[in-house]
Amino acid sequence: MSGWLSRRMAERGIIKEEDREIYQFGIRNGFIILLNIATAFLIGLFTEQLLVVCVFTVSFMSLRSFTGGYHCDSRLFCYIGSNLVLFIPVYTGGLLVKTPVPAVLLILAAALGIILALSPMHSKNRKLDQKEKRHFGRRARITVVLQTAVFFLLWRLGYPDCAYAVYSCICITAAFMLAGKVQLYIQLHLEK
Repeated sequence: MSGWLSRRMAERGIIKEEDREIYQFGIRNGFIILLNIATAFLIGLFTEQLLVVCVFTVSFMSLRSFTGGYHCDSRLFCYIGSNLVLFIPVYTGGLLVKTPVPAVLLILAAALGIILALSPMHSKNRKLDQKEKRHFGRRARITVVLQTAVFFLLWRLGYPDCAYAVYSCICITAAFMLAGKVQLYIQLHLEK
């Protein structure tokens, strides 16, 4: 579909023929994002937790786009994994109110420490230069600090399910960053 669209755009003079591959890549990624959003919406509807899924999805997409971390090698596994992660805030949301406050705060502090220390992470497919590291690192730190403030605000206002969606986003992102470090370490040592 993306190939057909980019070809049609080039035939009509909307884009240059030499730019077709770039547009095809962008169109394909746009479709993947739309598919993920539509799937998240359906998961939210079927689980009757649409608000929680929406809060988690917005939080997760905004934070993960700047932090980096573990990435699947295949688009299919990425799609499946991204959507399976949605079930964490949906089915474990009750943990927040059952967990002692010091434990919640300790886990949050650990996750924040991981994100602040490791952001941004390059991947095996994309190395970041110094300018990109500063840019994405600053964005990641600002985003996670804002999300932490939103977590506390939602918790204080009495919206524990939505607060937990933000909290789990921060914790899962930190876990993906640790997994990404392990992935990079293994790849580095397997290549030798």
